[in-house]
Amino acid sequence: MRWIAVLAVSAAGLAACGASAAPTQAKPMRIEFGLGGGNVVPFQVTIEPTGRVRARGSIRPKRRQLSRTKVASLSRLVRHEFVAGLTSRECRGTNPDVGSNFIHAAGRSVTVHGSCEPRFQRLWNTLAAAVGLRLA
Repeated sequence: MRWIAVLAVSAAGLAACGASAAPTQAKPMRIEFGLGGGNVVPFQVTIEPTGRVRARGSIRPKRRQLSRTKVASLSRLVRHEFVAGLTSRECRGTNPDVGSNFIHAAGRSVTVHGSCEPRFQRLWNTLAAAVGLRLA
């Protein structure tokens, strides 16, 4: 009978510990994206966890600072897509003169040469819109 009481107290303790654990929210991360290779002038845009936006190359983003909320939202989106299996691709039939788009975050890089990966393109376009890139 005593072991039942010990088991019941242990189970209640474990349930209480699990219920009291607050969900952890992922921290904003550094996100880099851009274009490189081919016969194009390469560029790279960096979104810092603080929201600061920096650029290298010929492209200048319209926004130089993003809110922490926006950066957190973009970080969640990038993490979700990377975890969901977004991978680098070389699209069949793409002219070698065309550059490759890339996204680097959370210690991982994904590069797509061409337009055969719509999920990647949506994510890249979301990042570009967030910083105010205007691409012709």
